[in-house]
Amino acid sequence: MTHRPTTHRIAGLALAGLLALGLGACSGGGASDSAGAAAAASGGQVRDMGAAAPGQSAADAANQATATLAEPKIARRADTAIVVKDIDGAAAQIRTLAATAGGAVLNESLTSGSTDASAATVGTMSIQVPADKLDDTLSRLAELGDMVSRNTNADDVSAAYVDTEARVKSMQASVDRMRTLMSQATAISDIIAIEGELSRRQADLEALQAQMKSLEGQVAMAPISIRLTTNQVDLGVDGGGFLGGLKAGWTAFVASVNFLLMALGALLPFAVAAAIVLVPLVMWLRRRARAAHVPPGGPAVPTGVPAQPAPTTPQPDLAHASPAPDRPADPNS
Repeated sequence: MTHRPTTHRIAGLALAGLLALGLGACSGGGASDSAGAAAAASGGQVRDMGAAAPGQSAADAANQATATLAEPKIARRADTAIVVKDIDGAAAQIRTLAATAGGAVLNESLTSGSTDASAATVGTMSIQVPADKLDDTLSRLAELGDMVSRNTNADDVSAAYVDTEARVKSMQASVDRMRTLMSQATAISDIIAIEGELSRRQADLEALQAQMKSLEGQVAMAPISIRLTTNQVDLGVDGGGFLGGLKAGWTAFVASVNFLLMALGALLPFAVAAAIVLVPLVMWLRRRARAAHVPPGGPAVPTGVPAQPAPTTPQPDLAHASPAPDRPADPNS
């Protein structure tokens, strides 16, 4: 009976020692597991950013498409041809007209035919005005002279606008999340990984913003191309019929002659240079060939020329000669 308490006491001490060892091991493993979990969570957040962005992009695209389709985005442009009396005066009025409408002159080129009094002065200008003032601007341009041509075009860029706007918003949200992670990261490896990803997405965002700005500019402003001249023939918008065909044929003929003269003028210096070299060479070769055919004793009789007969003494013509006078007979004979 006295041995039972001793046995129970020994068993209790052994159990307490085992529990103490188990608690120490569990605390060490828990600390290492918590550190690994923190690192995995940090890395997982960086990797999961790319997966979170597409979902956000789809939602933003759907919402933006629904909101934007109610207002179609139209890009308008126009081109005109005007016959005026004074090119310089018309160009000055166009510059004033563009500034008054809230636009600007994009480019201007005026050419004067000063070498030929009959040549018409021509010019081209490009301006841009707000899209809602395009029609009013065209009407004012028609007052400058005879508007012989007017074309207006419109392109619907709603789909491209909605898509680009949704991608900009999605990429902006992705960049903001990367910056939030950047502020929370503590490990050097995490900071380096987040910086690289943030730089890449920031570049994509700037490219999308540039596309968005270009589309907004196309919708907000309308470009106008203007051709000016004092002669309608220079615009190439002659009417049909016999006179129109005659003018077109004459223009083509003059252009062909000008092209031939220009080609001749371009080739003339080369022809002169070749003549300076070739003409003396040909003359020297001919002289050398002649000297090679002359014999040492003198010039040979050319072959093929018949020999001249030797001169003979002319014989009297007995048939036409006058008869000799009769002499008297000799009495002694």
